[in-house]
Amino acid sequence: MNRVFVTGATGAQGHAITQVLNRKNIAVSSISRGTSHSNALLNIEKGDITDLTHLAHAMSGSEAVIFTLPLIFDYKEVEKITQSVIAASKMQGIKKIIFNTSIALGSKKTGCAAIDVKHKALSLLNASDLDIITLMPTLYLDNLTTPFLLPIIQKDNIIPYPVDNNFKLAWISQENLGRYCLAALKNDDLIGQKILITNKDKITGDDLANIISYASKKSINYIALQADQFEENLKKTLGNDIAKEIANLYKAIDKHRDDFESYSSEDFIASTLLETTQEWANHIAW
Repeated sequence: MNRVFVTGATGAQGHAITQVLNRKNIAVSSISRGTSHSNALLNIEKGDITDLTHLAHAMSGSEAVIFTLPLIFDYKEVEKITQSVIAASKMQGIKKIIFNTSIALGSKKTGCAAIDVKHKALSLLNASDLDIITLMPTLYLDNLTTPFLLPIIQKDNIIPYPVDNNFKLAWISQENLGRYCLAALKNDDLIGQKILITNKDKITGDDLANIISYASKKSINYIALQADQFEENLKKTLGNDIAKEIANLYKAIDKHRDDFESYSSEDFIASTLLETTQEWANHIAW
């Protein structure tokens, strides 16, 4: 495979996917409302993903699509974006779409918009007659390195996060998201499957703190926050509406823990070369 279209290549998840593909000399195309960019391995056209003409032009020459929704909670906007990606793929004769849900999806909706809009998108993709592979990350370790959280870890030596300390969760790095996407591009046996993707190791909050302590050579403690408290912490950075939806997401995660523990394709996970959680932590300036 020579070229892949990656939505959101300028965002955190899309950028991580792009880096992994580029390291394997797979060129990436994308579209952005911001400035355009072009070199041998990355071509970003300026345009709107909901503009079918712009999107189809940006997809030209691509052999597959890796689709990640932006951080939005509006069902109509999600439907508009998803239908645009489907239509543009068909116009360009692209059959394979890898859908990165950005979060685990159970068999049913949860009442949480951040999760349920992904169910909506997936239903549209599955009805498209295209070859869909659905990759479902658990929780990103990279959330800990965002501007509203990393300075607290660095200054106060604590990880204040809205996941129960005793919840043994297999987190995932965005680097490993990219590696799973690369592996899925090569594996047609995954078409039609929903696959929970993780770093493999199930760890508690204290385990995570120990991993970061080792990487930082400091004593770091994990502090389990209530979702409402986390919402208050996010408001100054993200605004009230987004903070509320993210808090609702963590409430849903706690309520639907089983959705983060189902492995539908263990062979695929076992065969994908991943970085470990410790290797991920070792790269961060804690």
